[in-house]
Amino acid sequence: MSDVEQIVKDLAAITAVKKILADAEKERKAALQEQLSRGTVYAFAGDQELGYASVPKPSQPKAVVEIVDESEALAWMVEEFGDGAVETVVRLTEQGRKSLETCALTNGPVPGVIVTVPEPRPATPRFVPAKNVVELVRGMAQRGEFSFTSLLEIGERP
Repeated sequence: MSDVEQIVKDLAAITAVKKILADAEKERKAALQEQLSRGTVYAFAGDQELGYASVPKPSQPKAVVEIVDESEALAWMVEEFGDGAVETVVRLTEQGRKSLETCALTNGPVPGVIVTVPEPRPATPRFVPAKNVVELVRGMAQRGEFSFTSLLEIGERP
């Protein structure tokens, strides 16, 4: 097996472990929520604090204001507070902005518009796991083709 193939197998295993851990975390948090309605519980290893879990008090919902008819609201504002409460603003529409960008890109310089091209970002590797990666990696481990212990060793990795 080549080094690249081993790296990809390791990525599959890491993805499987992440999914298993995410499920375990979800289950433990649900159990915690059943057991702890509010408060904080600390975990210790000997005399060293590992961390804590807490359930804070629920947040209070805040009112949300949504303006559904701006012209009606503006008329009310002028009537209620006078002309000083509103101002007329000229701005590009979404379609106008798209047209301006198209002209700047295809026809050359447009007054008031600067076109820049950012530096390209380097390509980064990615791994896309199979939908059943957890089952596949578990099978590999059972057949002795893969060792979770060697993958999860704490310390320096080559």
